[in-house]
Amino acid sequence: MANSVESLRSRIPARRIADIPNDVMEAMSDGLMPSKNLTEWLAVDRPRLLDRMSHQLGFRKEYLAADIWTDELMGQSALKHSMAISQFLSQVCQVGDDLWKRLTSHDSDIVREWSAIVVGLDEKLTFARKLAWIKPIADDDHPGLREVAWMALRPDVARNVEKSIRSLVPWTGSRRERLRRYASEITRPCGVWTKHISELKMNPELGLPVLEPLCSDDAKYVRDSVANWLNDASKSQPEWVRSVTDTWLKASPTKNTASIVKRALRTIGAIR
Repeated sequence: MANSVESLRSRIPARRIADIPNDVMEAMSDGLMPSKNLTEWLAVDRPRLLDRMSHQLGFRKEYLAADIWTDELMGQSALKHSMAISQFLSQVCQVGDDLWKRLTSHDSDIVREWSAIVVGLDEKLTFARKLAWIKPIADDDHPGLREVAWMALRPDVARNVEKSIRSLVPWTGSRRERLRRYASEITRPCGVWTKHISELKMNPELGLPVLEPLCSDDAKYVRDSVANWLNDASKSQPEWVRSVTDTWLKASPTKNTASIVKRALRTIGAIR
């Protein structure tokens, strides 16, 4: 089996769920290897994966007592499945304990994402402490997992925007582009697959402490997030976005800044 799984790791991922080979589907749903694209991520059988992990990681007794797979939940999205599983796991492990650490280091990106969501669910932790715990996950090699890492803590940002942004400012100076992007992506007014943050839609200037240090970032990965942040804001505060981008172009006349501004203004058009 090990040789078979190793050979599957070099696969070219399918573009449609219907085209995913059975052996690939089974290996991902058994936790033997990570997904390679969004299509595969959506296709992973999370109930099956939890069952395999309950044996492997030693919480079978608690799992049998957990009635989480209702008919209604079974018809929900992959992300909703991961949220439900993480809610259950938050009752059988704590952030930082041995079980949680085993989740964070698992070969399956789906299992690692459960550990990220458990961090977000821990009401005993401050946002600053959550950031400390989730930092390695936010810098994971798997791009999908990095997305879940910011989704996991986004409710904290929505509950206290200004305080959360203060905690994120140091990440904008990180040498790791993934962490710099995290500070931008988690605070986007609209975001992706998440609830909007009304306070930032109405008062986008609150986000400037994390945006301005990134206004001429060397990494396209970061620049795209900053541009998308401003594009989000342009849908509710277009004149503010025009003013900010005009200021940035004058203060930082670089190709990197220009690329952010061009992408940021794609909804409302060029500066007048």
